[in-house]
Amino acid sequence: MNEADYLKDRVDDQYNWLNNKATRNKNLYKRIRAGELILAAFIPFLVASIPDDERIAMAMKWTVGLLGIMVSILAGLQTLNKYQELWVQYRGQAEALLREKLLYLTRADKYEQGDDAAFRLFVQEVERILSNELMQWKTLMMRTEDKEKPTTDKQEA
Repeated sequence: MNEADYLKDRVDDQYNWLNNKATRNKNLYKRIRAGELILAAFIPFLVASIPDDERIAMAMKWTVGLLGIMVSILAGLQTLNKYQELWVQYRGQAEALLREKLLYLTRADKYEQGDDAAFRLFVQEVERILSNELMQWKTLMMRTEDKEKPTTDKQEA
C-alpha cells in the first residue's frame, strides 16, 4: 500500500469514523444528561405544588412517580452505554491520529528522516494508536460486563 492510499483508506477513514463516533456519543451523553436534569428539577416543584383536591393530588403523585422513573431510566442508559466515556475515548484517539498525520505530512519531530523510513514509522505509529483504541474499548466493555454480573458470596456455597 502506498502513502496516498494509506493516508486516504486507513488514516482518514479511521479518523472520520472516530470523529463521528465521538460526536454521536457526545450528543447522546449531553441529551440524556439534560433530560435527567430537567426531569429531576420538576420533581420537587411538583411535590411542593400538590393541592388538597384528591383527584388532582393523585394525578400529580403519579406524574412525580413517572418523572422519577424516567430519570432512573435515563441514568441507567447512560451507565449501560457509557456515552461520556466513549465520547472522551473516541475524541482522544481521533486527535492522536490527526496529530500523527500532521507531524508526518510536515516531516516534523520523529519524521525528519528519509521518506521510506518516515512512512514506515508513520504506519507503525498509526497502527499503535488504532490498536490502543481497540484495547481501550475492550477494557471499557469488560468493565461494563463485570458490573452487570451478579456477585456471589463464596462462603455461602
